[in-house]
Amino acid sequence: MGKRLGICTTQRLPIFVLRCKIILTKSVLIQIIDIRNRFCKYFISRSRRSRNETLQTKLPSETQSFGRTGMELGGSVTITDVARHAGVTKGTVSRVLNNYTDISQGTRSKILKSVQELGYVPSATARNLKRGRQDTLGIVLPIGKSAGVDPFLAEFVDGIARELDGSDKDLLITTAHSETHMVETLERLIARRKVDGFILTRTHVDDKRVRFLLDRKFPFVLHGRTDVPGSYAWYDIENDETFSLGVKHLNELGHEAIGFVGGPRELYFAFQRKSGYRKAMRELGQDSQQWLVVDQPMTESGGYAAAEELLKRATPPTAILCSTDALAIGAMRCCKDLGLAVGEDVSVVGYDGLPVGGYTDPPLTTYSQCAHAAGGKVANMLIKVIEGANPADLQFVEPASLVRRASDGPRKKSSAQIAEIVRQTQTGNNHELK
Repeated sequence: MGKRLGICTTQRLPIFVLRCKIILTKSVLIQIIDIRNRFCKYFISRSRRSRNETLQTKLPSETQSFGRTGMELGGSVTITDVARHAGVTKGTVSRVLNNYTDISQGTRSKILKSVQELGYVPSATARNLKRGRQDTLGIVLPIGKSAGVDPFLAEFVDGIARELDGSDKDLLITTAHSETHMVETLERLIARRKVDGFILTRTHVDDKRVRFLLDRKFPFVLHGRTDVPGSYAWYDIENDETFSLGVKHLNELGHEAIGFVGGPRELYFAFQRKSGYRKAMRELGQDSQQWLVVDQPMTESGGYAAAEELLKRATPPTAILCSTDALAIGAMRCCKDLGLAVGEDVSVVGYDGLPVGGYTDPPLTTYSQCAHAAGGKVANMLIKVIEGANPADLQFVEPASLVRRASDGPRKKSSAQIAEIVRQTQTGNNHELK
């Protein structure tokens, strides 16, 4: 049985839609045009329908029925039809469908046979009203001014969808352009009883979403951590330790001038990764004036801009450690444009372990956290929280692993030599322009 993803957005949405019943709202039609190396590329076009219309599309393979279907019977099959067909009362049918054990095996078998022959499907709406649940998990994705398709979040959401595939749980996805907008969106979805709980990603050091949901006592799970006090479930990677190891790895290759490209300061993982870099640089005997640090939006263009700033300094780095693979890919492009051979003149190391890193030129060395597995993990954790598990018992941290490829290597050039290559490349480009 395919999963339903409720999509509520008027902005760009970096997700996969796989094997799903798709609900498109607010007049946005998402057309997936290519999936390559788990990047989701798509266009969003405005529908001519009114903003309040909802278009529902079901994949042909989503529903299978057995025997005579409700349509063949001239309409949807009800529990009354099943009771009449099996020769029992509606209450008996209800008890069998709800797995009560006080019904004889013979009667149970007869009722289940009728259910199969008639193609009866219990009303999810009625069941959920009785249980006070929607059987729907929610995720609000961050969409900033500089945000394009976020490959990590695409993998992450795909992992959630695959974890829910085959279960009775659906996934509702929407977006927000700021932290305040996120809180407003969470409040709206709770008020309208759209979801049973939320998965929060891209956590902030002081996260307003966490404070809001704790105050409302509404189920949620974090992918990441935060400094907000309280008892809640989270799943994270050892960000600080990983980036300390990244600095040490590059130093062992002979690099001393090691640059760092970080993300927005308010993000908790960006804070952790920079802390890991700083800790390791201190251990190498370098003071803060020797650190080569630039923060940028976590996009390829952000990585390009950061690398350009670092490499055009009087004393450029011989290696660059990046907070994400997207930043690293942008940094590699900048190195090439400045006449530097990645892996030879300058080493570049990323973080995320995205499959696309294996297809860059040269292939990207990265610290891997499996975004797909992380999505499945937090989805499973949220289901447990909704069912009553103690959130404090669901707090996990795991290490990242180094994936060596070809974008890093022993230091072969000094900072002065790199600065000279950059200067000559820029001079040559200026002459060409003239």
